[in-house]
Amino acid sequence: MNGKPALVITGASGFIGNHLVDYLKEDYTIFAIARRSRKEANIPYHANLHWLQCDITNWNTLAGAAEYIRKHGGVDYIIHLAAFYDFTYEFNPAYETINVNGTRNMLDFSIAVSAKRFLFASSLAACNFPQGNNVIDEQTPPDADYHYAVSKKLGENLVRDYSAQIPCSVVRFAAVFSDWCEFAPLYKFLSNWLSNKMDSRILGGKGESAIPYIHIKDLCRLLKIVCEKSESLPSFEIYNASPAGSTSHSEIFEIATNYYFGRSIKPFHIPKILAYPGLFLRNILTSLHLTGEEPFERYWMIRYIDQKLNIDSSATQKKLEWLPTPRYHLTRRLLFLLEKLKSHPVEWKVKNEAALKRVAGRVNLIIYDKMIEQKDVLLAKIKEEILENPRQLFTPFLQLEEKDLECYISTVYHLLMAAIRSSDRSLLLKYLDKIAIHKFAEGFEPASLCGTARIFSDVIINHLICYKELSKFRQEIYDYVGLSMQIAQDEIEDLYDELANESPSELIPKPAFKTSCRELQKMIIQLSAFYQVSPEDFNLSDEYLKNYMQ
Repeated sequence: MNGKPALVITGASGFIGNHLVDYLKEDYTIFAIARRSRKEANIPYHANLHWLQCDITNWNTLAGAAEYIRKHGGVDYIIHLAAFYDFTYEFNPAYETINVNGTRNMLDFSIAVSAKRFLFASSLAACNFPQGNNVIDEQTPPDADYHYAVSKKLGENLVRDYSAQIPCSVVRFAAVFSDWCEFAPLYKFLSNWLSNKMDSRILGGKGESAIPYIHIKDLCRLLKIVCEKSESLPSFEIYNASPAGSTSHSEIFEIATNYYFGRSIKPFHIPKILAYPGLFLRNILTSLHLTGEEPFERYWMIRYIDQKLNIDSSATQKKLEWLPTPRYHLTRRLLFLLEKLKSHPVEWKVKNEAALKRVAGRVNLIIYDKMIEQKDVLLAKIKEEILENPRQLFTPFLQLEEKDLECYISTVYHLLMAAIRSSDRSLLLKYLDKIAIHKFAEGFEPASLCGTARIFSDVIINHLICYKELSKFRQEIYDYVGLSMQIAQDEIEDLYDELANESPSELIPKPAFKTSCRELQKMIIQLSAFYQVSPEDFNLSDEYLKNYMQ
């Protein structure tokens, strides 16, 4: 190890996680846990960063991640960011599976890896709006009653209970934004107010609806301070990641329109009592295709018109010796956001539209888990199809020793799983190329290898779509399995054409199986989760494959 303190960041591919990884990567060894691969998340390689692709709701995959972390020096701190949220206000089972059960899993994970402290990302929005001149401080209970708030309350309760076994800190976030915005409601409000739409001048009520905002850099600094001060902090405490007070719609509207248009714009205020019929009318017009996109506003938001989520974070500031940076306050930083919008409108939209998307369960991981569960059954079916197929093209496989045939089938199966899990087919193609080279030397025709690829595709697809829980993912199963194996066939044929023209078969050594198939498969399984830890991982696995084939 490099001697740096180590931490785990869950939800590392999300907006906050992405920024936090970038902020801490020079000072910490980071084990980033996410459902997306590094490639999908567009995270560049860094020597201090280990990317572990797994689902926190699946203890089996977390156990594998824990084993990996222990082998690589262990971890000091866990920063648990992963959570589900959408703006529908409707029940979604992901609130329980991810926000509650996932948090419980991560607490058990923290104990399993002997972490020194567990940091739980909660939300100030989990607290009811205070009445009158009251404020939300660190002692305010998370008493809001909508689904997300309830899930965060349950998460906080779990953290409090586990603090008897591992020191824990709850950090309640204000609305987090960056210089690109990336906070969905703020993005939608700005997009509307700075447009020429007929409702672009409308503010609900008196325009006094207000919540607190925190810049991502201030939040990252606070989380780093909690880690740095861990030994002096109590076993359980709640911190508010927020400046004092809140920022209203009317303040944001005035600053944004004045700067963007170069003149003062007077908003049109709609009384709260008219907000319901007004939103209903907009939805009707949208359904009749008489207006543009569906309005972001939801009926549940109307109840919060002119309410203020005022915050007192003085206890946090004193305890952690942390102060929000004045220039990062939204009312000052808004000018930076608007400059980004003016200078890079396309990138502005792409970043913010991406932030709007929330995925409760990644289909590739669902398919992957089922392939793990059904591995023995599917391997047996594939082997049976190859052995019992009357076509002459499979004759070379029938001449293999049984253990060698099983090893070939299992290896390709694990490579396919790795490609599905990582959403990166280049992993499959890279190693199939190596296998194909040696099969070429053995005298296998491309039709033989392509034929087995088709058997893999047909057997796996037909088996998976029979499961009720996967029946709605027919297209996705075809995309992840069928298309992957089709691309593999094309790659094999391309490679054979090149070998036939440029590489005499006698120059390619005949393979003899030295490294055990189990060891090779173990390496490939690890690649499916951790293959982007460092560039050297590919070389290490190449050596395994080289030994296996020589």
